[in-house]
Amino acid sequence: MARVVLTQPQPRVESLAGALSERGHDVACLSFTRVRPLEVHGLAARLASVDWVVAVSPAALERLAALLGGAWPAGPGLALIGPGSLRALKQTGMVVPPERLSHPVLPPFDACALLRSGPLANPAGMRVLIARGEGGRDDWIDQLREAGAAIEVLALYERDPVHPDPHAVERVQTWLAGRARVYCLLTQTGTAARLSDLLTMDRLRAPDGPMVVLAIHQRIADAASGAGFPQVRLIDPGEEAVIRAIE
Repeated sequence: MARVVLTQPQPRVESLAGALSERGHDVACLSFTRVRPLEVHGLAARLASVDWVVAVSPAALERLAALLGGAWPAGPGLALIGPGSLRALKQTGMVVPPERLSHPVLPPFDACALLRSGPLANPAGMRVLIARGEGGRDDWIDQLREAGAAIEVLALYERDPVHPDPHAVERVQTWLAGRARVYCLLTQTGTAARLSDLLTMDRLRAPDGPMVVLAIHQRIADAASGAGFPQVRLIDPGEEAVIRAIE
């Protein structure tokens, strides 16, 4: 049994927490944000006017599926970032023909990988809808525009700040006072600094301390190292990769 700290936004964190608990692991959830769906108008018309839709996260994919009633429309292709979004697609039950589904097959799993292979590698003349949360990185979107794609960005949700459950915080502090290994999954760059501020213990940053950070992207790993975490491992996104890392 492993001790695992999950930091994904609410309520998305609940799915992985349940899966790990069912496998016998001890899980504490320290969420710093909550995903709040935004109202969207005219989605069907927007999808009918584009060639590709890029869902930049599992949360974006799930929101799309909810708005569409679980049925992907004829016409546009769907581009996903990585294994987490592919798993979310399967869970929604939404069927997308293979020829209209694009995603990176090898790490790193990020938006820039979409620009190196598949249809978006040559986007000149394409009409692309970017489905994401409010805010986010724009550098790769600018690359698509510069390459000749017509881009529309659609915000499907916001992330509202929340305070982690104090009982979960106390539980993690107790874990860190011991010697048993504690795994902490980070899926966003900003979470590293928040976690470092929250868990103010010397052993958190000790080279031989119990905390091992699992980061799903190099940018997140760099943020964790910069926040003072000495033990950082880079893993692939998705439930299967987390299970491999802790078991």
